[in-house]
Amino acid sequence: MDLESILESLLFASSEPQSVKELSSLLNEKEEIIQEAFLKLKDSYGTEKRGLSLINNDNKWLLTINPAALPFLNKLKKEVFEGDLSSAAAETLAIVSYRGPISRAEINEIRGVDSSYILYQLLLRELIERFLNPKRTNTFLYNISFKFMNHLNISSVKDLPNYEELHQKTFK
Repeated sequence: MDLESILESLLFASSEPQSVKELSSLLNEKEEIIQEAFLKLKDSYGTEKRGLSLINNDNKWLLTINPAALPFLNKLKKEVFEGDLSSAAAETLAIVSYRGPISRAEINEIRGVDSSYILYQLLLRELIERFLNPKRTNTFLYNISFKFMNHLNISSVKDLPNYEELHQKTFK
C-alpha cells in the first residue's frame, strides 16, 4: 500500500484532524515526505470527481465531505435527526450517560466495535458533547449534553436511575 493510501485510510478511520508531525512519528517517515504525500492526495481529490475533500489547517489534515455533496448530506442529517435512535446509538448513549466523561477508545472497548459513526450521530443530535481530553490533547472525551439532560428532565447525571452503581461498574 502506498503512503497516500495509508494516509487516506488513517484520516478516514480517525475522523479527526491529524498532524503531519504525529503521522510522521507513527509511520516512521520524514515530515516532508508526509506533507508531500498529503499535497499529492489533495491534488487527486481536486482533479477527480470525488465525494470527499482534503483540507489542511495549521499543519493538520482532515478528510471531509465535498461541499458539492452537502445537499445530500443535509437530507441524510434530516433523517438522522427525525428518526428513532438505533439500538447501537441507544447503547452508546447509555454508556456515555453512565460512564462519561469517556473516550471513544473506552466506548469501543465496552461495545466491542468501532463507535465513531454512532458518536457522530449523537453529536449531530446534540445528545452528547465532546471536549479535549486534558490528559491527552489529541483525543476527545464524551459526555451527555445539557440538551439531553433537559429532555430527560434531570438536573444532574447523578439523577439517572442506578447512576452510582453503574458509573463505577467495570465492563469486561
